[in-house]
Amino acid sequence: MQDADDIRRRKRRSSRCVLAGVALVTLALWVSGHGLAPTALTTAVAVVGFVLVSYGVHVGWVIFYDSEPDGPAS
Repeated sequence: MQDADDIRRRKRRSSRCVLAGVALVTLALWVSGHGLAPTALTTAVAVVGFVLVSYGVHVGWVIFYDSEPDGPAS
């Protein structure tokens, strides 16, 4: 079982990653829409943002499923 400090730390990391990823995707869409940067650059920034969102969701998923043991070992 995880202690409360570890769960809190992982939740903060998950939230930070998701928020940073959404911010990067939003920035990439805005810059691309205004034509301020090359398409390849905005695509790369959007991909990095998507990876951050995916990582944050994964960390949150692990917190949810590691919160309780499956039962006694057989």
